[in-house]
Formats: sequence, structure tokens, C-alpha cells
Amino acid sequence: MKIIYRSEVLKHNTRSDCWVIICNGIYDLTGFIAKHPGGSDILLSRAGEDATSFFIAKHGRNKMVMNHLEALKIGELPVSEQITASDFDEPFLMELIDRCYKKKLYQLPKWYVNKMFWIRLINITSFFSLSISALYFNLAWYWCISAVFIQAIIGTSLFGLLAHEDTHRNFTKDFLSRYLLRFTWPVFWPFISQNPLKYEHNSHHVKIGDPEFDYEVAAFAPFVRYSGYVEHNPRHGNQHRVAKLLYPFYANIITTIGGISSGFWQRHNRKVGVEHGLSVFATLTYYVLIPTIVNGHFLWYFMLYLLYQCVLFYGIYVGAAINHFVPASVKPIPDEHRNKYGYYACHNTSNFCISSSFWFWYTGGFNVQIEHHLIPFVPVENLRKMIPIVQELCRKYNYPYNEYTSFLKLWNDHYSYLLLLAGAVPGKEIEVELANKSGYQAR
Repeated sequence: MKIIYRSEVLKHNTRSDCWVIICNGIYDLTGFIAKHPGGSDILLSRAGEDATSFFIAKHGRNKMVMNHLEALKIGELPVSEQITASDFDEPFLMELIDRCYKKKLYQLPKWYVNKMFWIRLINITSFFSLSISALYFNLAWYWCISAVFIQAIIGTSLFGLLAHEDTHRNFTKDFLSRYLLRFTWPVFWPFISQNPLKYEHNSHHVKIGDPEFDYEVAAFAPFVRYSGYVEHNPRHGNQHRVAKLLYPFYANIITTIGGISSGFWQRHNRKVGVEHGLSVFATLTYYVLIPTIVNGHFLWYFMLYLLYQCVLFYGIYVGAAINHFVPASVKPIPDEHRNKYGYYACHNTSNFCISSSFWFWYTGGFNVQIEHHLIPFVPVENLRKMIPIVQELCRKYNYPYNEYTSFLKLWNDHYSYLLLLAGAVPGKEIEVELANKSGYQAR
């Protein structure tokens, strides 16, 4: 079998030339992309890179899938680059996948799909009713502000229920639904364009908190130090205070300012800059340009847009991201678990308020992060059904399970973590975090 280095695989990262690494083997998926039952996007989001954790989380040890994959094999990694303790020999993860398949958690019954369709449809209808009322009807200023504020809260929920699910599962299967989602995407989530999100977020799942893989950590680096891997600069000194002001604008920061300067897209050869520019243009056209043409008052509509953006992105960030950055992530990983995907995911993520229907709706399921990171292909509706299974297996295999019953406690721990990383001189805790990340081989 031909020996192929990772640096060579990385060059083959487009739809017309797509190689991936799975379980230390190299596979040419170019001719298979259009036939993939799970859609092409998930394959392209790992093109040129290691996709082991995604493949195992979806297919486990399915012999039929493994046999089909073998027909596409073109080589292997050299021994020096192979992962020796990986997903395909981690008992915790294999047992979790088997149990989730037996419980049918990868799929939803037809009646539940229909129920969730109507829930999403009501949310979307409410979103546009509020939006159009605020932008195109001459309502009193206080009614406009109220409508935009509620619209943003609904948009936060829909980010988890629509955008995040589309990123991992292509769950809108029919052509019309996919077209409508793509067309309305810039209205729902300004500055978070569709295909860039797939590349960035799936990479984040591979190695949480490492700026080489975690786009948000890399893009926020000039402003907030989320990892000991990020080189300290004077601006980080007060990041535990400044972050509270930056979160309402985090999408602009990570996709426009920090994202472009980080070189993340360029390093991974992602041709997404044009699409992102068009998405931003569509956003401003809907929220500012057309209402100004119809009614005038440019400054008023621009302020309404800023209000929507700030409430939306602050909600997305505090509901979806801060539970990745808490003090638990700087605890040492035992040597026997140092290169295991399941352990790394449990160690670096936290759940919060999992019994609360409000938090689950408001975050679109983002408050159940541990289960989602372990198997991102389980529908959001089934994540809470995974919780008792994961908790039982964590006890059985002595894995961590970080859970907050209070959002306020999570909030305080997040800023304690930022305060720790604000120090210019790395301390013991940061050295532990560096050892944790450097000891884990991303895939």
C-alpha cells in the first residue's frame, strides 16, 4: 500500500479532488461525493484532513460501510504520522455508538419529525412577522424595538434548531427546503454564512480549543485568549472584562476581522470569502437598504439592525460557546486517556441546565454539549435521551462529566477561566492545558 504523508493529503481538499484520512488510511472520495447518502457537505468539510472521529461517530464498526470504504483506499499514513490510540479502539466511544444505534437515537420517528416541523415553522413564521412589522410598518419606536428584541431571541433558538443541524446532518433533505434555507440564511444569521460555518464548526469538533483547528479560538486571538496556545499580548490583560462587550459582535469579529487575519480559510484552502461577502451584502440589504428605500430613516433602520445583531449573537455565544471555556479544561488528562477522542470531548465540554425546557429551546439544544460533541450526528431532539447513557458510561470508564445546574455558575466559571489566561506569564494550569492539547492528535 502506498505511503502518503498528511501534508500531501491536505492538498486534495476540493470537490473535484477530495482525499480524507480515516483510521490511518488514505481514501479518495472524489467519485463518491455525489453518491454519499449523508450529503456532500460533511465530506467536503473534512476534505484533505483527518475524518476519523466523524466517520466512527456516524458509522461505528458497520461492516458494510467499512467494506465499501476499503474499495476507495489509495494509501496509508507513514508509521511516524499514524494515530496509535484513536477512536476505532476506544471502548467508551464504541459502546456509546452501539447503544445509541440500538436506541435508534440517530433517527427520529415520523410523527416526531412532523411535530418538530411545526415547531420550527411557528418559530420561523413568528420571526418574519416580527421582522417585517418592525422594518416595513410605521410602528411606534417602542413596538419596533420590542419586535426586534423578540425576533432576535427566536433567531438564537433557530440557530441551534436549523443552522447547527444543517451543518452536521443536512437535515433539510428536499430541494425546496434547502433552497429556502440558503436564501433566507443571511436574514436569520448575519455574518455567519452557510458553507463557511460547515468548514469552521466541523473543524472545531475535531480538536476543541486549539487555534489550528478551532476557528473561533484563532479568530478571537487578537482580542480574547481562549487557549494557552494563543500567544499572550497586552490586550489580553483585561479580556475577562472586555469579552462581555465583544460577544454581541462576535460573528463580525470571527468572520470578518479576526477570521480573515487568522488565515484559517486560506490555510485550509477554503474558497468561501466571496460567499461570505455576498451573505453580508444580503443581510444589510434586507435590514437596512430596502427599508430605507421604502420609508427613509437610514440611521433608524441601521440602529434596529445593530440591536438585532447584538441580542442574537450575545445569545448564541453565551448559550453555545462559553461552556467550552471553563476551568475544567485545564485539569490534567491522565496518560491512559491522552489520545482518546471521547475522553477529550468529555474533558473540554460542559452541559448546563439540561432539565430546563427554556434553556433547551433558547439555545436550540446547545446546552447539551457533551453528548453533541461525542456524536454530532444525533438529532438535537434526541440529545437529552443520550444523557443517561453517557453519564452511565462516564462512571463505568471513569471519564469526566462536567455539568452545571446553574447558568450563573457557568457564567462565573467562564470569566474565571479568562482571568486565568489573562496572565502574561504561563502558570501551572496553562502548562497543563498545553500538555492536554499537544498530547492529543487531532483527527
